[in-house]
Amino acid sequence: MFRRELREDVLGLWALDAHEHLWLPEEHAKEATDCFYLTGHYLDDDLVSAGMPDDTMEALRDTTIPLEQRWQSFAPWWEFARTTGYGQAVERCVRALYGVDGLNEGTYHQVSELVAANAGSVAWYEHLFKEKARLIGCLADIYRLDGGDRRYFLPVMRLDSWIMARDRHEILARAESANQGSNSGDTGHAGSDGPGSLDAYLRCMDAMLERFLAAGVVGLKCGLAYRRSLAFDVVERAIAERLFERALRDDLPPAEAKPLQDFLFQEVCDRAAALGLPYQVHTGLQGGNVSPNGPDIRRTNPALLTAALRAHPQTRFDLFHGGYPYGGELATLAKNFPNVSINACWLAIISPTVLRRQLHEWLDTVPHNKIQAFGGDYRMPELSYAHGLMAREALADVLAERVEAGFLSESDAPLLARRLLAENGIALFKLSAEHVHAATAPLTVG
Repeated sequence: MFRRELREDVLGLWALDAHEHLWLPEEHAKEATDCFYLTGHYLDDDLVSAGMPDDTMEALRDTTIPLEQRWQSFAPWWEFARTTGYGQAVERCVRALYGVDGLNEGTYHQVSELVAANAGSVAWYEHLFKEKARLIGCLADIYRLDGGDRRYFLPVMRLDSWIMARDRHEILARAESANQGSNSGDTGHAGSDGPGSLDAYLRCMDAMLERFLAAGVVGLKCGLAYRRSLAFDVVERAIAERLFERALRDDLPPAEAKPLQDFLFQEVCDRAAALGLPYQVHTGLQGGNVSPNGPDIRRTNPALLTAALRAHPQTRFDLFHGGYPYGGELATLAKNFPNVSINACWLAIISPTVLRRQLHEWLDTVPHNKIQAFGGDYRMPELSYAHGLMAREALADVLAERVEAGFLSESDAPLLARRLLAENGIALFKLSAEHVHAATAPLTVG
């Protein structure tokens, strides 16, 4: 009885979605065409892993090909992938959101109609985010300062390209993006002049950060684990200056650019602390890299960040994806460093079983104010909703098990649920009570 009631309570709580890549309504209008809208982003990794040929994958979203033909090429591989976490998210979406008994031969036409019926609808976003998913907001990594209504999207911006710049073209592009008022810290075109020194380059970065703050950015994001190792060494400024001067003249080979990039990462960490912005860092599994030449997962172990964490005790690091498959290493960092928090975004669909196991371990080892239990990490809001169901159910089950084992009282369980779903994130990102109230109040029209 207690377990069932707790799950119902947790499903009804307001949550802060700790990380998203969601399409804005105008993008949703273009993408939400049929059932294969729901099978992209993450499920496509498992379809390729199961053996689906690349040309078959590419054809799934080609709406000039008859839906029936695409289904026939999809179905054999869907049979194998529907049981993974990514597959279950699609199934949960179809069942819980559309009231259809899964995605199969008998339902794909109906699902396609239901998907297309809400394409680009702002009312659909309100329904999904507030009525169904019960989200205070989404910490949105969408690269645009003008990206979406703050009722739904709380912007988190990247400075990755500023860190990785190693040639004159890239350096001038970053400077121009700051000087000309670009919407993004990661876009821009090279100009004819630009910073002639590392100090000038950093002043351009500061100008971009000022623009971020003026636009209401609530945090910074580092996705560099997709491009390089997370081992960021502490580098002397004089070394970085010499490398920067070389980059302006001759360009730096990737291997020789690492000390400069390490230095620039440390500079971003310092600025995040000075501005009071949490720094979200991708660790662990990488999406979209299923291939014979797949990624080197050893480069993404969160333990590689140890030197940076020591060097920047005032920077609040929000480490992503439960570190999967390095959840124990991440727990050790969060236990030993006061400035490190655990973010379980993506993990409930990577493996709901692992999320349950890791929540038990993290609650054993880490003060629970340093854990966020859910972030959808999807482009599609419909699948983010399904992901939220899976994460909430996992959290409720873990808390119930800990009550049954005598680790928590019955009154502790709902308290921890509120903290891991919302209150910890609200505190970390310093969201105001006024914002939370406005985001959870019914929308007034007219």
